[in-house]
Parts: sequence; structure tokens; C-alpha cells
Amino acid sequence: MGIANMSKVYLLAHQAEKDKVLETLQQSGDVEINNISESKGESVDWAEFVEIDQEQEALSTLDAKLAQVRFSLEFLHRYYPIKKSLLNSLSGTKPKIESAMFSQRAEEWAQVSEKVYRALKQIDEKLMYLRNEETRLHNLKAQLTPWETLEVSLEEIKATAMVHMELGVLSLSQMELLNDELQVAPTTLFLQEVSEQNGDVYVFVSYHNSDALVVHELLKEHDFSKEMFLQLTGTPADILHQISEELVAIEEERKIVLTKILAQVDQREAVYYYNDYLTVERDKKQAVANFTRTESAFLLEGWVRSNDVDQLRERLAKNCETVDMIIREPLPREAYPIALENKKYIAPFEFITKLYDHPSPYGLDPTPAMAPFFIIFFGLCMTDAGYGVILALLGALGLWVIKTGAARRLMWILVGGGLSTVLFGWLVGGWFGVPILGAPLFFDAMANPMQMLVYALALGIFQISIGMLIQAWRLIKEGKVLDALFDVGLWFLLFIGLAMYALPQTASLAPKVALAAVVGLIVTQGRAQEGLVKKFLSGLLSLYNITGYISDVLSYSRLMALGLATGVIALAINTMAGLLTGSILGYLIMIPLLLVGHTFNVVINALGSY
Repeated sequence: MGIANMSKVYLLAHQAEKDKVLETLQQSGDVEINNISESKGESVDWAEFVEIDQEQEALSTLDAKLAQVRFSLEFLHRYYPIKKSLLNSLSGTKPKIESAMFSQRAEEWAQVSEKVYRALKQIDEKLMYLRNEETRLHNLKAQLTPWETLEVSLEEIKATAMVHMELGVLSLSQMELLNDELQVAPTTLFLQEVSEQNGDVYVFVSYHNSDALVVHELLKEHDFSKEMFLQLTGTPADILHQISEELVAIEEERKIVLTKILAQVDQREAVYYYNDYLTVERDKKQAVANFTRTESAFLLEGWVRSNDVDQLRERLAKNCETVDMIIREPLPREAYPIALENKKYIAPFEFITKLYDHPSPYGLDPTPAMAPFFIIFFGLCMTDAGYGVILALLGALGLWVIKTGAARRLMWILVGGGLSTVLFGWLVGGWFGVPILGAPLFFDAMANPMQMLVYALALGIFQISIGMLIQAWRLIKEGKVLDALFDVGLWFLLFIGLAMYALPQTASLAPKVALAAVVGLIVTQGRAQEGLVKKFLSGLLSLYNITGYISDVLSYSRLMALGLATGVIALAINTMAGLLTGSILGYLIMIPLLLVGHTFNVVINALGSY
């Protein structure tokens, strides 16, 4: 168990069966297809006889249809989102449909999707028109509002045979200067202030045509900004009233248009199915770009689990007539996709391993060694049996609702962590911060933090030792027995020698054991260097690595810190709640305080423990 054995697979078939082969591979999900043109380390003498396959025209058509479908789904979701509970969101389950029916109903879904798209496109265009019209009216309203008290109709503000009339804006300071100049200026300029807003004065200007040049020069000197309202009739107040009525009418029309969307919501499931169908078809066409072809045949390559080879061969033989399959083992140091295979009770923890990265094809799967430590450490970080019960129940509820996917694996981890929390909480903590049901059965971590620290560091030493043993086993498996002895065994010997100092019975022997390990490390750790001096110095400097081991061990003190944090917060919540007892009002406040406080403690410390 661990990293699955993989085999390289080559499939050769007639062009007429390309879709059948792709559909079979897609339904089985067993093969990861490679780009055959990028294959390395293999003979390509046949390259001159083949060309890269492609389905560009079909891809373009599918992309266009997908764009329409996704427009429809996004549009429906914008106005009528699908409401899901948290558990349903995590489960991500979709209605299932048989493969044969999936293909048979594609035409039906296409017709429904096309009708929905046309209807929604018309609605979207109408809504866009209403939005643009609304924006135009709001802008016009903002422009006319300062002129609302003007009692002259806008169409009358123009140049006549004798008089010129204008609207414009001046700053307040320039308005005062202009008024002063008008007292002495020999012009027929009439200036009426309509309103004042934000330091600007909105004015109505009228003057005789004979004074046009003088007035224009005078207004220009005072930064007069002319306002024009073309094609508007009536007074500003009348126009503003009309704008308000039009805005109300637009809002009413928008409501009517939005009700038309509801008629398409019932077709959303068919559009979702068609989206999945198109996605599957596009994936097929994209995969074709990894093939090579001749006029009548095509060739693809990929990777398949060795255990799935026979099953894949049977499926292809059942669905295709011309396909020929060739299997080989990976070449030395050839990279291949990683698939993890672990026992049922270990497999959920692959979720955690994959959060970091997949292991090397020629390395080790850390999941089996990591899983038990994860569960133990999670329980030690929480250290409250009551919280463990809550976590285990939440995980069980998640497993009942969520049937597939990574979220289900996370629920298994939550159940395991919850049960571990119950155990360690009962041993060294309590139940919701209260020492009941015999807790703590072993010792009180809150009262004896140093004892908790000793156990945390001891677990750290144990886990690091397991890691070193795994490294030694890996080296031995690769035939590097001496490397395992020198690079792992001697460090073990040094740690044993140091540990012997703690026991009176072995303290006298400890210096000899530790010294033997130190000498061995100095002699062997520089063996890859050239020259005695470099070998000696490299071996001597390797002793500095002991600081890394010490810091690694000390880092396990966080187990104690997180465990105590859970208990301290729970105790603080209970203490605050206890201060509220003695009155009905106090009990009414105490209950939500306990619920909110302990919920917060569970969430924040579960996250920290994870």
C-alpha cells in the first residue's frame, strides 16, 4: 500500500472509433493521457509518418455553446440563486443520470438551453436598456436640480432678434466681483441668481445683442461656464417632475421584466445537464490534441494503475473493435502520475498529505505514518471531552449527508479527531471545562503543565524517531545499508547516549556511548568530500545538526500550549457564566453566553489543532 504501481499504456485505433475510445476512457477514469509529442526518453523514429491530431473547429463550436449556457446559468443565479445548507455545499453532490441517457437527452437539453438563452438574452438586453435610461435620467436630474426654481421655460432661453439669454455657472467669489463691475459697467447685462450649491452660483443672464462682444468678454474674465439644455421644453421644475415619473415607470417595468426570468428557472436543471454534457464533449476534443494520427488511425499514450490494466483492456474490447493496447513498466527514474493506495481507515488522511503535495514517484507515502500521530496530537491540542463529542457528532452528521468527495474524507478526520479529543480530554482535561465523570482520569494538565510538557516532548521524540527509522528503511530498500547505518544509526546512538545520562544506572556508561557516536559521525559524515581535511571538517560541522533535532523536539511544546489554551478559555467562559447566577435575568444571559463562548472555543481551537 502507499504509492500505486503505474504502467504506461499506448492505444492504437482506427479514426472512426476515436469517439468510442475517448468515451470509454472518460467513463472509466483510469487513464491519465499524456501529450505524446512531449514524450521524452523514447524513440520517435515514427514521428515523420504522423501528425498531431486536433479538433479546433469542433472546439470552437463547443466553446461558443458553453459560453451561451454559462451566460444562462450565471444570469439565473444572479437573480434566483440556489440556496444550500453548509453540509449540502460541502457534499457537492449532483443528481445522477445513466451514461446512455446522458447522450440520448443531449439534443433535448440543447433545445431547452437554446430557448432559455434567447429568452434570457432578450431580458438582459431590456434590463441593460432600462439601466442606461435610468442612468441618463439620473444624470439629467442632477444637472437640472440647481435650476429647479427657474420659472422660464428652457426652450425660451435663446437668442432673439434683440435679446440674448443664457444659463451659466460662476464661482461665488467671481459672482461678487462681477456684481461690483456691473455697478459701473455701461452694459445692458441682466444677471439673476437662480441657486447656490457647493460654492457655485447658477445664474440666468440676459443682455441686448448690441452689447454681445462686451458681455462675452466680461463673462469670460470671470470664468463663466455656459449651460445648455438642448431639446428640452418646459421649466426645470416641470421637467424634474416628469423625470421622477419616468424613473418610477422604469422601476415598474424592471419588476415586470424580472418576473419573466422566473419562467426560465424551472428549466435550470436541463441547462445544468447540457453544461455538463458540453464540458464532457469539450474535454474529449481537448484530449485529442495530445494524440498523433495518420490518415486512418490515431495513437495516444498515458498512465494507468497497474491493477486497473485488465479492467481497462476489457472495457475497450467490449466497446471498440479496432483498438490495440500496449503496456509497459516505467523506465528507470521516469516520472509518472502519483496515485495513493491506502487501507480504508488510512485513506481519509490522504486529504492532508495532498494539501502539501504528492510524494515523489520513487519516494514514500507519508500518510500511514502521519495518520495516527495526527489523531493523537489533535486530541492533545483540544483536551476537552465535551468538545470531542461535539466534533465527533458533527463529523458523523457530515458522513450521513456527504456521500463522496474530499469533504467526506474531511468528515472522517473530524470523527477521528473528535474521538481522540474525548479520550485525551477525559484523561487530562474535563467536559466543557468542568471536571465531571471522573475527569481527569490520569492527571490535570491545567494543574500540572510541566507534566503535560514532558509528555508532549516525549511524543515529539517518539515521532522524530519514527521518521528517522522510515528514512533508514528507505535507504536500506535502495541498497544503501551503510548510509542508513552512518546517517541514521549513529545519530540514534548519540541520542541514546545522551538519554542514558538521565538514568543513574546508565549514567556512567553514557559518556562512552555518546563519545563513540560523536567519533563515528565525525569520521563518516564527510565521506563524500575529497581529502582528509575536508572529510574531517565536514564530519565535525555535521555535529551542528543536533541543534536542528533539539529545536524540532522543543517545537512539540505547542501541543501543551494549545491544550492549555482550550482549557483556559473554557474555564474563563464558565467563570463568567458563574458570576451571572442568582437571578432570572442572570440565567437568561448565562445560557447564550455559555453557548456562544463554548462554540467559539470549539471552532477556534479545532482550527488551531488541525
